[in-house]
Amino acid sequence: MIYSTIALALVIVYRATGLLNVAQGELSTMSTYVSLVLHTKATPALAGTGFAAALVPFTPWPWWACIVGGMVFGALLAVVVEFLVIRRVAARSGFAVISATVGMLLLLNGLVERIWRPVVRGVPPAFPNAPADYLSVGGARLRYLTIGTVATIAVTLALLWLLLRFTKLGLAFRAVSSVPEVSRLVGIRPGRVTSVGWAIAGAIGALAGALVAPTVLLEPQMMVRVLIFSLVAATVGGLDSLGGSIIGGVFIGLAQTMIGGYVGFIGSSLSLPGALALMIAILLYRPTGLFGTRRVERV
Repeated sequence: MIYSTIALALVIVYRATGLLNVAQGELSTMSTYVSLVLHTKATPALAGTGFAAALVPFTPWPWWACIVGGMVFGALLAVVVEFLVIRRVAARSGFAVISATVGMLLLLNGLVERIWRPVVRGVPPAFPNAPADYLSVGGARLRYLTIGTVATIAVTLALLWLLLRFTKLGLAFRAVSSVPEVSRLVGIRPGRVTSVGWAIAGAIGALAGALVAPTVLLEPQMMVRVLIFSLVAATVGGLDSLGGSIIGGVFIGLAQTMIGGYVGFIGSSLSLPGALALMIAILLYRPTGLFGTRRVERV
């Protein structure tokens, strides 16, 4: 489900701009650090806590409030990146934008490592995660953390669907993602709608970072491997399909677990190449992904 969330953020940006944001993982990582700063008392051991204590009232905040604060920061940071960098190179070529997002990935990663140091930090779980916090279902233990994560992502997807389906903003977003040239003729501002898409993706990415951090631990490289699997999930599900990104994330997560656990010569160390090989096999059969839309061009 974490893969599904990051894949969903990638698909939102792709639908808004037609391009992949490979810096999505670093945006999520920085937002998660901001959430941790808001949750920590002023201390020299974590940069930014003194500044937060002086600027933000009532810190440290409860963890869920910190997650929301990180989501707001992630949305604002994504809008700044889109407005100052992506929009200014988009008119040149698609390759220029991809190069710009790679540059942002390296820049944000370097900033995170410079500010918070390459130190592994613990992050509180968003849901109860003590040894006794689980439900027994058919002899299997289903942990509250897992249930809460799945429920949170399901609610996020439902809210996003309602936003895109029943609001003027959602209608404008769908118009820009389908026919940007025509949308300008009916008074829609594609630039503003694109910024909203980046903001939504930034907020969703921040939520994913906060949910995955207790499991993988917080450090500057936290989201690198997650981003690769999420990119595979988005590609398999279809880069223009929101529902496909969710299904692709679950599919890749299950494939990673099953291949690593039941195929002896692969194991966990080769789960990433196994997922990539699975992606290639699917794309050879269906280049647009399982749920992607085949583009029809008139000659």
